[in-house]
Amino acid sequence: MLMKVLKRLAAGDRYSNKIMAKELGIDEGMVEQMLMQLAQMKYIEKEDMTSCSGSCNCGSSAKKASCCRLKSNIIMWKITSKGKEAALRVAK
Repeated sequence: MLMKVLKRLAAGDRYSNKIMAKELGIDEGMVEQMLMQLAQMKYIEKEDMTSCSGSCNCGSSAKKASCCRLKSNIIMWKITSKGKEAALRVAK
């Protein structure tokens, strides 16, 4: 199940924990635990939301862009190179 979450993140799609939980047929809390596990394994890492990273597609490079301030309670995850490699191994 952990690798299913990683593969979804590797696909580049954006998911809320709620949507991912529904699609996988598990509890939202379980998704949160799996994300934390993937982070501990260094497969994913939190996106730095102190300035616009471009992942929100607002086009701003300003520190604390308004879109990022609005999303400050949202945790964005990005897959690491180690995570990409693991996802590719699972896909084979």
